[in-house]
Amino acid sequence: MKFTANRKVLLENLKSMIRVVPKDNPVKELTGFLVEANEDDGYLYLTANNLECAIQRKMKPVVETGGNFVMDARLLTDILTYLNGTDVVFEELKPGTVEIKSESCVYTMRVLDSGIYPRPEMPFPDETMKISGLKALYSKTAATVPKSDISKSLEGIHIDITPKKLRAVSCNGTCVAAAEHEYECGGNLSFTFPKSTLSYLAGAIANDDELEVGKSGAYMVFMKEGMLFSARTLASEYVNVDLLLNSINPAYSAKAEFEDLKEQIERICDISDMGTVRSYVKLEFKADRIDLSTANDVGSGSGEVKVIQIDGKEEYSFYYPASQLKDIFKTIDGVMILQVNPKGYLMAFNRNCKYMLTPMAPHAVQRQEEKILELRKKAKAKTKEKTKTEAKAA
Repeated sequence: MKFTANRKVLLENLKSMIRVVPKDNPVKELTGFLVEANEDDGYLYLTANNLECAIQRKMKPVVETGGNFVMDARLLTDILTYLNGTDVVFEELKPGTVEIKSESCVYTMRVLDSGIYPRPEMPFPDETMKISGLKALYSKTAATVPKSDISKSLEGIHIDITPKKLRAVSCNGTCVAAAEHEYECGGNLSFTFPKSTLSYLAGAIANDDELEVGKSGAYMVFMKEGMLFSARTLASEYVNVDLLLNSINPAYSAKAEFEDLKEQIERICDISDMGTVRSYVKLEFKADRIDLSTANDVGSGSGEVKVIQIDGKEEYSFYYPASQLKDIFKTIDGVMILQVNPKGYLMAFNRNCKYMLTPMAPHAVQRQEEKILELRKKAKAKTKEKTKTEAKAA
């Protein structure tokens, strides 16, 4: 086996695939890239597989003789990063040994037998449709996936493809994120991917990439020029988040500027993180503004954001967890509408995105206030004792 490839192109292909490769696995071959040079069609095929999803990329090097091998993924990526020169030459010196050469630098490496590599399932679907914008939809919904398996119906990110748009939703039980991208998809298809699987695909494509997508049994297949991605879908039916989103009857609505709101919320949330325990953030919805405040055992902070009220005659105030309040800005950017209902369910949205957040229950807020008060008393007693000790020493 011997082939010559453009080093930068090869490296970029491998970088887009490396997250699929397990860092550790009992099957040693799975921690590597399968590299196959085909002298018949002149292509170099690169494969990464973790048994749940797989990605294959192909490129056109100069193939003198065909062959294949498996090499540790991170080691191969590092070698190509450290090498200089435009081209890199791979040559099999003997079974199990490959020479990698660029300009005056040469690596002689042990490689694994490709015959043991677990070949991934990469079925070709009978029907496909075109989509675009998947990478952006992942970034807008990833933060709202549960960090633990709280419910089978909430695992992963759910994707709906319709003739005119692509939509992604996620929910962790206390907040919901939904984002859509208008595109002439030309068909209907729904599936749910684990967050990690969708992150691998998002990392392998650009924001404006157009993909062909189709379903084959339990697998979804995504294709673009030079790339094939196949992954198993989650079998459980995803919860119907639209029932929740559509059930919120707002008692207060206002328009807010993104930058003003983001600056104030992030500042107040930073203060909420300073205490021994992370404190909740209080939002007070008023006629011309939203007041923000937080308090913990080391201090407090407050601020306000000017808004243009659209509807509502009463003022409301509710507490929200800081981390999830900040996540609004991972889903929505630009001018947004803020709505809250009498129970405190907060909805932020613009034309293509929605983010819903559940307020903290009154008993949880009371419990935290009692905890903060206890911490303040302990800190005060500790300071008093320290002052006494210093006075005696003097």
